[in-house]
Amino acid sequence: MAFLEVTGGTEIHGEMHLSGAKNAALPILLCSLLSEGIVELENIPTLMEDIKVAVHVMRRLGAKVTVKGSNVTVDPSGLERFVVPTLLASRIRSSLILLGILLARTGRVEMPFPGGCDIGTRKFDLHIEGLRRIGAEIDKDSKGIVGTVGTFKGANVDFYLPSTTGTQNVIIGACLARGRTVLRNANTRPENEDFANFLNSMGAKVRMSSRLVTIDGVRRLKGTRYRIMSGGDEAMTWMIAAGITGGEVVIKDYDLSTLRVDTQYLRDAGMEIFEWGGSVYVSGKKGIRPFDMFTAPYPGVNSDMQPLFAALALAATGTSTITDQRFTDRFAYVKELRAFGARIDHYGNCAVVHGGRKLKGTRVRATDLRGGTAALLTALAATGKTRIDNIYQIDRGYERIERKLGALGARIARKR
Repeated sequence: MAFLEVTGGTEIHGEMHLSGAKNAALPILLCSLLSEGIVELENIPTLMEDIKVAVHVMRRLGAKVTVKGSNVTVDPSGLERFVVPTLLASRIRSSLILLGILLARTGRVEMPFPGGCDIGTRKFDLHIEGLRRIGAEIDKDSKGIVGTVGTFKGANVDFYLPSTTGTQNVIIGACLARGRTVLRNANTRPENEDFANFLNSMGAKVRMSSRLVTIDGVRRLKGTRYRIMSGGDEAMTWMIAAGITGGEVVIKDYDLSTLRVDTQYLRDAGMEIFEWGGSVYVSGKKGIRPFDMFTAPYPGVNSDMQPLFAALALAATGTSTITDQRFTDRFAYVKELRAFGARIDHYGNCAVVHGGRKLKGTRVRATDLRGGTAALLTALAATGKTRIDNIYQIDRGYERIERKLGALGARIARKR
């Protein structure tokens, strides 16, 4: 099995361009199946494992998908199947939006329970109840989820918490419903705004504001050409890497409009970040101060980022706290970071990080996508060599991360 070998202690420096945002690209790619024409997508991070799985699923369902670099062309005219392949779809969380897609296209769906990161309880009751509210009949059994629908009908839908993919599923069904659907307490993070813009480019009528989405149903969706937004999670990864190593990076062709809260935490921790000439300049030269970070629905810090902030806290001299208000069990990575010699206390949904200790290279495992990334970032600052196993998890959300970090001067290699 492949693993990453990291020799720590090197400051990272240099310029880089971001790949397309994984959490925008996946739902947009899958929702190209709703079109009655050809869909051309640009800036798709096609080297990410989750994107590869999505392409396989789409082909198995009957769509023709052509991949050329970061461009993907989808011809959904051959889509007839409504049974989602178990071994493929169970590997990615975004397979959940095939509920709405296949119900809208074929009137039926049979699919396994979703995969993705093992980060504690991740309910999908909002998906099911939301689609039921607009007319679907959906049941669960020991094997997965089964659903049927005649015609989706507009309705008022209220979420008890702002689910990202749950919001997408309701929007999908409502796009082709009769009448108007109003979704309250929706997740309107930037990736969902990109998702709505994509659907509108196909002729949908989706209006999105803070926690509120209004959808007027249309009869059909047409082909389109669309460019995916750049990845904010990736941008945060490189910024935190600069902070951990005391380095400097320039992120080209990017702005911080969707990361105001995230970057304020980084500034509070002592990092210098500014925008100029269409690029973002980041420096960790002045060192890291302790901080207290809380995750929250957008515009707050997404739960995905809290393991990376924990890695950053290890570089601070003093005590920091990391509190996750969404996925309370997302702390499996703590055991891996402790293997470096880190002192981290874990209480419920909070990690108390005692930074400033000397970290030593070791052998660790990527527990999930962002937990594995946190281990990799920690390895950059540790003395000696670190081996990271189970790197499929990291590959799910980054395009050959060792190449991008290597271009910034990190000593990292993929080995077998």
